[in-house]
Formats: sequence, structure tokens, C-alpha cells
Amino acid sequence: MIAVPVRYRSATRGLFVQKLQHAVPSIVVLGDGIDHLSHAVGLDWWLGAVEVGVSLLVIGSVIRGVRALVKHTAKSDHDAHAHHGVDWIDICLSAMLSVEAYAKWHATGHIPRPTILLALTMLAIGLAHGRLASWGDRRRALRVSADGISVPGRQFRRMTLAWTEVASIEVDDRWAVVTATNGRTQRINLSDALQPNAIREALASARTLLDEARHAASASIESTAPST
Repeated sequence: MIAVPVRYRSATRGLFVQKLQHAVPSIVVLGDGIDHLSHAVGLDWWLGAVEVGVSLLVIGSVIRGVRALVKHTAKSDHDAHAHHGVDWIDICLSAMLSVEAYAKWHATGHIPRPTILLALTMLAIGLAHGRLASWGDRRRALRVSADGISVPGRQFRRMTLAWTEVASIEVDDRWAVVTATNGRTQRINLSDALQPNAIREALASARTLLDEARHAASASIESTAPST
């Protein structure tokens, strides 16, 4: 069994932009913290210090994430079995939201339950990032085996075919296209894929297995044909 996760640069950038949108409020929290440090004493001063600290942590994690994103989406092949750890952006956002929830409670006396729930959710997602990413890689994997081929598509759509159901496997500089005998097609954008060489190698093996399956089928037909 050959399994190659099909990851796209555009999808990776899109997910990061979503995280960046969540991190934008860190600028506001930083401003609040500086204001508290400038005008408060006692507990308010310490609250301001914590606000400044967590907002800087979020900003630092975003900068680190930008660098990792640039490296990850560079024009080079990636390990098909890359390791995933925790997501520090989500974890730092959880810390910032927790401080924000405390600040709201301190100022109003009301418990901001939605903010607390969001903080806990971001923490859980950040800690489970590795497992979630590995699960996503398995769902997005191109699979080639002796029985057939399974090609992932956008939004977890998938086309799974036995070799007898495969009409063709075509690969060029930009696209890989698998066509079924009933006319259905599934395309992989190699120009956007993070590991195009690994995908090409897997499809080269798929072509070999397809040819072997066709030869075996032809030999079976010939052996069962009545002699004249």
C-alpha cells in the first residue's frame, strides 16, 4: 500500500489566515494592557502586565507561524509523513482569551461564559493539533494498492476505483488526472501540491499496477477462450 497525503499550499495559507484573524484582537489587548500599566496600581497594574505579556505571546506565535508557513510552502517536496505537534498560536490565543475573560469579570462582575468557552475550545484544538492534522492527512491521502486506487478531492471528496474501473492515469507538469471507465474524473493540482514528486512517484506505481492488471485480465480471457 502506498499512501501520500495530498496537501495544497493554498489550503494551508487559508487556514493560517483564519488563525491570523483570530489573533488580530491581540493588538487591542496589548493597548488595554499598556493603558492599565500607565494609569493603574495594585491588581490593575498586574492585570495590565499580564495583558501585555499574553498579547506579545500571541504576536510572537503569529510571527513564528508566518516563518513556518513560508518554509512549509516553499517550492520543494515535503516528507509525506511529516510530524505534527501542538499549535502554539491556538494555545497562546487561549491564554489571551482567558486573561480577557478575567478582565471583563474584574471590570463588571459578570462571568463572560462565551469567552471562557472559546478559550477552552482554542486550548483543546491547540493541544490536539497533531492528532487532527494526522487524521486530515489520512483523509486526504492518495492510496495505491494491488486492489486499486483511491484519489482524494477537495472537501474530503474521494474517488475509489478497482483497477478494472480505471480508464486512464494522466500526469503532466500541472495536473494529475485519474479517469474511471464510466467517465468520472478526479484531478490533483500538482502545481499547488506540497509534495508533487511523491504524488508523481505514487501515480507511476499506479500505472504499473494498472498495466499489470490489464495484462492479467487479457491473459485470463485468452486462457478461458474456446480453442478452435
